Amino acid sequence: MKKGMKNLASALLCGLLVLLAVRSAWKFLERKTSYVKNDGFYSYDGDFDVLFLGSSHMVMGVLPMELWKEYGIVSYNLANYGQWIPVDYWALKNALQYTKPKLVVLDVRAIDIDGNKYSPEHESQLHETFDGMPLSRTKASAIWDLLPKGKRMEYLFDFSIYHTRWNELDASFWKETKPSPEKGANVDNSNNFDEVAVAPILPPVLVDKGEMYMEETTGKEYLRKIIALCEEEEIELLLTALPHSPNEDYQRWLNSAQAIAEEYDVPYFDMITEDAFVNYDTDFFDDAHLNSSGAKKTTHELGKYVMEHYPLTDWRESEIAPQWERDYRKYVKFKLKWLKKQKDLKAYLMLLADRQWDIVLDIYDKSIFKDDYCVTLLENLGVDRAKLTEGADCIVIGEGGKSAEVIENFHASEGVTQTALGDLGLFIDEMDENGNILAYSITLDGEGRYLAPLQENAGLRVLVMDQDTLETADCAAFSFAVEKQGYTLETTKVKREKQKGQKTQEKE
Repeated sequence: MKKGMKNLASALLCGLLVLLAVRSAWKFLERKTSYVKNDGFYSYDGDFDVLFLGSSHMVMGVLPMELWKEYGIVSYNLANYGQWIPVDYWALKNALQYTKPKLVVLDVRAIDIDGNKYSPEHESQLHETFDGMPLSRTKASAIWDLLPKGKRMEYLFDFSIYHTRWNELDASFWKETKPSPEKGANVDNSNNFDEVAVAPILPPVLVDKGEMYMEETTGKEYLRKIIALCEEEEIELLLTALPHSPNEDYQRWLNSAQAIAEEYDVPYFDMITEDAFVNYDTDFFDDAHLNSSGAKKTTHELGKYVMEHYPLTDWRESEIAPQWERDYRKYVKFKLKWLKKQKDLKAYLMLLADRQWDIVLDIYDKSIFKDDYCVTLLENLGVDRAKLTEGADCIVIGEGGKSAEVIENFHASEGVTQTALGDLGLFIDEMDENGNILAYSITLDGEGRYLAPLQENAGLRVLVMDQDTLETADCAAFSFAVEKQGYTLETTKVKREKQKGQKTQEKE
């Protein structure tokens, strides 16, 4: 009897050890992107006032940390690439087990999908939604509803597909997984590309709002389910179409979503209008998605709209503010890291359209003014095109474009120029034995910012300063050449300039 009990105990212990080993291997081999994107949601000890749902348009287009900075809104972006409205429904149903939002904002881009309830082209993104989702009856119900029989187990127990990843082992497997500082957003597709894109696109040719496709689709079915779920849970719902350039057929589908909103008395914020606040020359990643500049404008307008139309709290003076401010500073570091990755001048100029940055453009090669697209990007930073004359050699920009001053003959002599940012100084730092200037330094209110060696022949130096700390965030020197066909600049070199020593200051 004792021997039998001992054998049973040994068998149970062995089984437990095997289960622990399998679980450890599972977590080790599992792709971490789901946790990077959404662990900030599951680990948050509190409620989010606003949740954002939708596809790539929403995940690239609405930035929760920008909403915090400008409006004090506590929010999370649960959208994802290729996330169709049926997946949005289940993502929301699961989210309500962890938070009780005051408002849900849904982008209706996928209103036309029919048949499949998920995008077969975006299965890896579907794993991002489900891998980090704690096991529950809701998760199981979602997988059974969305996926065909042969696909369900890999989403319910993803070890079935990740257990073969031993041959992919590298240093990244041992790195600590940290939640994204973007609170679920993914501006400029930052998980997948080292460099951002800025793509001029044509604005949409708008059709009459009365033109629409009335046939029922799976997208419409689940839109009605989301409306019913929000009504049942007493949560406000806002439907929206984020800025992009849909063709006429797709506009008719979006118009049918607006008709459903009117049918159920649900507000619809249409951002595809003639008086669009986005710039189709500067604000798009491609013909369908916003880039960083466009996302910040869209986030600003959406934040303004929801604060005016819903009883949302500005939490910036509350007990949770210190935690969110710490998170915001992590987000600023993320944005700065992203900025410093850029090797193309035009992508860099696009990213400067950010209220976090004060900027000084120190210009040596005036050919930048002959590249029409570079000038368009400068206009996006608030610069008056008419003032970009041959004499203009310095531009001072406040808050990423809130103010802009063009200075002429800044390089003509040593001295100090008064600007909205403070006293901007240029002083000779090094000369050769013949009296030729080899380098000069740039100061702001008497504090050295960077050293400019003239022998490097940089066409443009960019000083970027953090609005909150007044510290120098980046100092980049760009060299460029004129392409033979058309007057278009091509970046040939980007270099970080030596920053002068400075003390950290807090902005009052």
